[in-house]
Amino acid sequence: MEYQRIKAFLIILIADDENLVRLGLKKVIKDSQLDSVEILEARNGREMVGVCQNTAPDLAFVDIKMPLLDGLEAIRAAKEFCPHTLWVMLTGFSEFRFAQNAISLGVKDYLIKPFEPEKIQKILLDAQQHVQKKHMDSNHFFELQVSHLFNTPQTARDSDYFCLAPGQLFTAFHFYESFASKRDHSHSLYSILLPQLRQWLSAWRSTEDYYALFSLQSGLICLVARASSAQTKRILRYLEGPAMASHLTSTAIFCCQSQKDIRDLYVQSNALSELLPMALCLQKGRPYFPEELKALLRKEHTFSFCKYLTCLIQAYMEKDEIRYQKYLEKMRNLPNGQALLDTFSPYLSESLAQAMDFPALPAAYGDFCQKLHSHSKNMFAKSNATPPDIIGQVKAYIDINYANDVSIISLAEAFHLAPTYLSKIFHERAGMKLIDYVMEVRIKNAKRLMMENPSILIKNVALLVGYYSTRHFKEVFQKQTGILPSEFQKQLKKSPQDGNEENKGENADYS
Repeated sequence: MEYQRIKAFLIILIADDENLVRLGLKKVIKDSQLDSVEILEARNGREMVGVCQNTAPDLAFVDIKMPLLDGLEAIRAAKEFCPHTLWVMLTGFSEFRFAQNAISLGVKDYLIKPFEPEKIQKILLDAQQHVQKKHMDSNHFFELQVSHLFNTPQTARDSDYFCLAPGQLFTAFHFYESFASKRDHSHSLYSILLPQLRQWLSAWRSTEDYYALFSLQSGLICLVARASSAQTKRILRYLEGPAMASHLTSTAIFCCQSQKDIRDLYVQSNALSELLPMALCLQKGRPYFPEELKALLRKEHTFSFCKYLTCLIQAYMEKDEIRYQKYLEKMRNLPNGQALLDTFSPYLSESLAQAMDFPALPAAYGDFCQKLHSHSKNMFAKSNATPPDIIGQVKAYIDINYANDVSIISLAEAFHLAPTYLSKIFHERAGMKLIDYVMEVRIKNAKRLMMENPSILIKNVALLVGYYSTRHFKEVFQKQTGILPSEFQKQLKKSPQDGNEENKGENADYS
């Protein structure tokens, strides 16, 4: 028969004292064309427990009758080391009643000898989905931890609760959409780039890779990947490839890496954020690592040139002529201006055109400054209408940044709007208050977090969804759901195990 291609890495254990049975199962598994699989074997129950102590399998086929320790006793002993393993009993027809007793041990399925390849194929597909779901849950927790490390106060970052395993390659990608492009929302970070990145990352990563896609307090998007060097290069190729070219025309990308630990990556990322004024003058859609940025900064007055020009454009867009003239004067008096204009002119033209409808850049620095002076009168002719999709972008921002500061003040700063105006148009267009939307998103994710980690402490749930007061979190949770979070956890513990259709439907609401 022709088997469906299965795309997941699985560790599979076959525990049976009959060599022919083990060989037959191995052949069916290989015929199923798993992309990557490790098959472990055990010839008796005691050997199976020893294997499980060393390596927790994702899926285990266990013969109900084995020497030294039968299948049921072996599973009971091995569950201590393998709480997430899917167990499948191997049994003869006459032993079926014993297999039914295995339900109390959490056995997922059973196979009656001789085996039907189609039934094994279905079990393999179920195992694939189980591993993927388990990894999605782990990745969600990883995302919350990294987001907190990058966004919470120093006291929270110092907590051991947010420690992540060292000795792996961590890479941070910072996406800085130029404020100069705010009038053109067709390439917004939140309406285009964010969903496309998330979809692509979900499709390619293996169960050994993790990513966190979140926003920083400044409103800029950050991607942190814990992945191999080969997979990290794949991200870089994707960002520089044709699929992303049209979405990054106004977005600068700063990158940094660490094989030390996640905190070292945070320190490097924090240093990169101080170089944000350079983003306006760099090539868009092209990742820059610290070494390249440092090489540019070796040229005298580079940072001042970028900073003055950034402040000048901001003043133009805000119709602040006094501040505009102040920074224009600083630019006029800047030594080495001609060399800096020559360095950055290929990438400045589009930024100035988007922000100020500025004509082509003159070759001479003096002419450039003079044209900036004469162009200043145009700032009062421009209108700054609120784009129609702004509420969708605010919602997208809250959906990934709910665990951090999403107050009306921080949101207004991130989207360059007055707080009272943002509050008003959100209520009008969304049909609910902004604070209620934030509360709804946080409680939805609190439920999801408790479903994924049933034994998690309530105080840690509160912290991970953005509440620094556990008492306040409990009050909000009860207001939204009618019960306390501790009662919600009790209900989860009473719920049927994975595989129950009712429980699957409940999980789907929060995924």
